[in-house]
Amino acid sequence: MIDIIPLNVTSIKIVVPELNATLQEASRHFEAYMTDRNQLEQLTESRRCVTDVVGILKLLQIPGAQVLAEEMQLLLDRIIAQPEKVADFALSALSHAFVAMPCYIEYIVDREQALPALTLPFVNELRAARRQPIIFESQLAEYAVTARPVLDKQQEKVADLPALISRLRQMYQLGLIGLIREENLQLKMQLMHRAMQRLANAVGDGAIRSQWLLAEAVLEALLSDDLALGFTRKRTLSLIDAELRKFEQSPDSTDNTASDELLAELVYLVNLSRCSHPAAAEVGQRLSLKPLPLTDNQLQKEQHIMQGPNAETIATMVTALREELAQSKEQLEVAAQDNAGSVDFAQMAAVFQRTADILAVTGLTSPSRVLMDMRDMVRAWADGQAHDRDQLLGIADSLLYVESALANLNRFDLNFSVELDDDNAKRALMAKSQLNEAEAIVIREAQAGITQAKKDINSFIESQFDKSFLEGVLDVLVSVKGGMVVLGFAQAAAVLDSCVRFVRATMDDTLDESAAQSILETMADALIALEYYLSEIELHGKAPANVLAVAEQSLAALGFPVTSNA
Repeated sequence: MIDIIPLNVTSIKIVVPELNATLQEASRHFEAYMTDRNQLEQLTESRRCVTDVVGILKLLQIPGAQVLAEEMQLLLDRIIAQPEKVADFALSALSHAFVAMPCYIEYIVDREQALPALTLPFVNELRAARRQPIIFESQLAEYAVTARPVLDKQQEKVADLPALISRLRQMYQLGLIGLIREENLQLKMQLMHRAMQRLANAVGDGAIRSQWLLAEAVLEALLSDDLALGFTRKRTLSLIDAELRKFEQSPDSTDNTASDELLAELVYLVNLSRCSHPAAAEVGQRLSLKPLPLTDNQLQKEQHIMQGPNAETIATMVTALREELAQSKEQLEVAAQDNAGSVDFAQMAAVFQRTADILAVTGLTSPSRVLMDMRDMVRAWADGQAHDRDQLLGIADSLLYVESALANLNRFDLNFSVELDDDNAKRALMAKSQLNEAEAIVIREAQAGITQAKKDINSFIESQFDKSFLEGVLDVLVSVKGGMVVLGFAQAAAVLDSCVRFVRATMDDTLDESAAQSILETMADALIALEYYLSEIELHGKAPANVLAVAEQSLAALGFPVTSNA
């Protein structure tokens, strides 16, 4: 069971100085390799130091630490054996582990306790880099479910289940892709939650309902911040997509339920969250779940204590780095105006060196290498080598690229894998958040409109189908459609035209109340797909071509297919 393990740290304190020194040496060699990947001997030295760390931890028997060190050793072995196949993700995983290991040792000594769950995200990153299956949190906690959870319900299976499964799987995948990219997480999880909620209510009274209800409950907990989203949990949500694929291929099969291990993991996460929202509450009540010693909020608090720097600290660091780089840009502008004599190129090179070192540790290896190249060039200028305007402009362009990478770090993710020779990727990164101001205003207004339309549809249902609420929905959708036409988003405008036709037909006709809720939920599916589409436009200036497919399929199911000449 998940628990904090009290430790007598007297013997641990004796060897901590040696352990930390060995870890620091391993990290230095690893950083040297990241700076120049041709120095494979540096990686070999890092591996030798990590082997020493494994030996020390075997003697200390610190829960969680030894497994982390052993996984670091295995990944280093793999990279040394096949250096030509090394990926930025693998190096990023090792960077995170090199940061996490001394933090965990310090946590153990200061708190006089061990909590192996704190190392699991780093362990699973390392395992993923070796293409090994993750270790479930429930396995680490030795959490056992005595029997397969049965959460069936007396309900009718929907008439066209295969078509609905296909549509809901696409909805889930769209959310999952966004979740992995870590952009607009709340909306992505809403999309996934919606898919699981609809599926749990559509499959009838069979055992298959259990896994969809459990997934719905986990997503409820993530949406309500009763569970934190980490690497291991993203992988668990990816496994749900694999189960969806199986279900889509054979919706009538009796043996397509998830594995005992995955079901146990979902039950564990619901239990850990102590979420009180509907699906989680049903799971807790029907399975008679007893509270665990720790909640996930308490676990995350311990994680922050261990890791030290939190999101605010990272943001502060990024702000400081960007300020230093901004000063370098100003100096480059001065030099470009034929005032190079007043520019301290040696100081500029030192700024590039410091920033490159920090980015290398945090896992942004490509921008770090760009800065190191810039440092070498600027250092040569400081030594008297001649330079021209084109070279100054080249340095300025590279600085824009690094600043874009820092902006990405400031938002969510420490990983970064844009290749140095991929000019298109660099330009895309630098232009990522550069939307025309007028377009940005229209997008925000459209998002607010769709949110209001969803609220009005809910009010329409709750009011026992008072059609006055639909008037507001109609006005909003017509307005949003106009915005899409102005911006030139023809596909979105066509989808909204079908939505408008559906709402008008609903206002004009007598609605069969027995089917009303199902029909309007399908309409809500279309609206949330549109909301997702607009969020992609806001973030990237464009959206994947298939994003609106869910909306089109939902409207076609209602009898209002999308036409391109809308």
